[in-house]
Amino acid sequence: MDGTHACSNCDAPLTGAFCPMCGQKRFVESDRRFSHLLRHFFAAATDLDGKFWRSLLSTLFQPGRLSRDHIDGRRARWMSPISLFLFANLLYFLAPGLTDLSLPFRYQVRGNIVREFDPRACDPAAAAPRCDFGGQKHSRVTEPLLRRELQRSKSEAESLGRMFELEEFAARYDAKSDAIGKLMVIVHVPFMALALWLAVIRRKRYFAEHFVVALGMLTFLLLFFQLLMKPAEKIHGWIVDWLGTAQAGMPGPVLLSLVLISLVYFSITCRSCYGSSWFGAIVQGSMAFGVLLLTSMLMYRPMQFVLSLWLM
Repeated sequence: MDGTHACSNCDAPLTGAFCPMCGQKRFVESDRRFSHLLRHFFAAATDLDGKFWRSLLSTLFQPGRLSRDHIDGRRARWMSPISLFLFANLLYFLAPGLTDLSLPFRYQVRGNIVREFDPRACDPAAAAPRCDFGGQKHSRVTEPLLRRELQRSKSEAESLGRMFELEEFAARYDAKSDAIGKLMVIVHVPFMALALWLAVIRRKRYFAEHFVVALGMLTFLLLFFQLLMKPAEKIHGWIVDWLGTAQAGMPGPVLLSLVLISLVYFSITCRSCYGSSWFGAIVQGSMAFGVLLLTSMLMYRPMQFVLSLWLM
């Protein structure tokens, strides 16, 4: 059949602009042009009634609604939870925010490593002496691997007639760790889902439903960090520079507020998805948030650290 009179997608006969079988628009030669692609992108980005914007706004301002509708089968008006998570993760790739997901090398190692491989950093006159830092929960366990990699890098530098620089090693680690961390964010979801399953075990829901709820929570955090926390960090930096103070990092009250917002969001999500009482929802949301933190410290960070060293 002549391609101009048949659907390019399913070969059904065309009698109008759209295929009566699969719904695809009649394909014409101009559809091959780049201008056609740009028009589609602009239409999708500016369609405030489209699934993307509706799903994004619901995730930010209607805790748990998208997850609840997905579980209940009301899915036509929303993006799938995994698609929205992938968008949030892509945003994290392009504009990483102030999170615990990419700790720099200097926050991953104990002071004795710094003292051994960069004695200058222990000078009391240094801008930020780092020889008293106790490292992370995994530091004692991963230290033999780290020391082996440092010795290897030091030997390579000396064989080339160069002085080994711990800061150079740290810069290479940070670049690798950042990329790996972005790929590993989803590691938190199954553990959060397990916590939710245990919290409402008597309701006999499928594990996949808890996974969807946990995925929605993590999607919110990624969007929240990028759209709110990162700008707050920038504004704080400008204020510190303007005042000429030496304060570093986010102010304690701001960090506390961000934690409380996360806990409130998680609790409302549990109330929406499970129909829990407020007390039950707060307990369930707190369990999910606590497991998120524990997973980050005990699973995510060690895995990220080891993989980053292994792939350097």
